[in-house]
Amino acid sequence: MSKIDQLAEALFVKFQQDFPLTASKSSGRTIKQLSNKNIEQRLAQFYKEALEERKVHRLWLIGWARAVHQLQQRLLLAGYPPEVVSKLLLAMIFTSHSAK
Repeated sequence: MSKIDQLAEALFVKFQQDFPLTASKSSGRTIKQLSNKNIEQRLAQFYKEALEERKVHRLWLIGWARAVHQLQQRLLLAGYPPEVVSKLLLAMIFTSHSAK
């Protein structure tokens, strides 16, 4: 497994732990209801851990973009809403870029 595959898998597992999906009668699956404060705290921690993982794996922009793309595919296949996934990944790219 490549560095990119390892990173994408680690981020996917972490995101699933922080934002688990629950069954919904109407749409099939939804993200478990959390308070806004709780969501913000979990996202901040997720971004921080993602940045640390990027540093550990020594990924530059192209490698990071590939890992984020793999994460996107995994999240969509798992049933996370496309709007949520899109916003998450844009934030990950900008957060990691601005944190350099």
